[in-house]
Amino acid sequence: MKVRFIVNPAAGKHDRTDEINRAVGRVFSSVRGVFEVRTTRAPGEAFNLSEEAKEKGYETVFACGGDGTTNEVASALLNSTTVLGIIPGGSGNGLARSLAIPRDIEMAASLPLMGRVREVDTGMVNGGYFFSTAGFGFDAVMSKRYNERAGGRRGLLPYVPIALLEFFAYRPEATLIKWDENYMRVFPFLLTVANTDQYGGDCVIAPGAVPDDGLLDLCILHGVGFFGAAMYTKMLFAGNIDRAKKFRRIRIHSVEIIRKRPGPVHLDGEPIEGAEKIKVGVLPKSLKVWVQ
Repeated sequence: MKVRFIVNPAAGKHDRTDEINRAVGRVFSSVRGVFEVRTTRAPGEAFNLSEEAKEKGYETVFACGGDGTTNEVASALLNSTTVLGIIPGGSGNGLARSLAIPRDIEMAASLPLMGRVREVDTGMVNGGYFFSTAGFGFDAVMSKRYNERAGGRRGLLPYVPIALLEFFAYRPEATLIKWDENYMRVFPFLLTVANTDQYGGDCVIAPGAVPDDGLLDLCILHGVGFFGAAMYTKMLFAGNIDRAKKFRRIRIHSVEIIRKRPGPVHLDGEPIEGAEKIKVGVLPKSLKVWVQ
């Protein structure tokens, strides 16, 4: 057995590299093979280490960090026999939560010994990949502002003051959405394409979404006022946003999103600059993941 653990030491509240090293030693003490822990120091390094492990014939590569680390590691493993493992360590952990992967380090690390492999879908956005959600509205702006902070506290709490500041500055823009033979023009507050049910942190944007059904969930929340936003935020965390009158969800294989100008996009919470015209699609059952 050959397993590589890729650790992002900056994920979460503290560097867990030593904890993961000790856990790996305990879990695989009686197993013959190669079990190595590698750390990242810069964006993109997790992808490179994952791709290298795949090419060297490692059966499993673990992403040890948050959604960004998981995205990088998983993107290198698409349509391969190498299985993704996840040790959740971020503030959101969207894919890990949706797949009910344990937060306990030893329990998550032991899944190659006692778990099962689940093949899940992958979302595509203009050449990039997402495994939980891609956002093109207020959530994309929030992701950009959160990541622009110079250091500072991690976790969900810093989102609160950022959300308050950005809410009053945000102006939904006219957006044309095309799917199959349909189209509509909207001014969305939230415009999200979801592969799993949530952004992360139990903030559920697509209740009941299934990550291996070959479909994506196009979720639209139309413009809301301040008090409406507070109510819808509560519904997101309660998992019942689909009951909101201004919420619409459409199951799709692909969608084209056309905006008046380039703007922010997030892929699993990681911000990128998006073009005016964005094509979103799905790669069915293209990633193997260890689950319980």
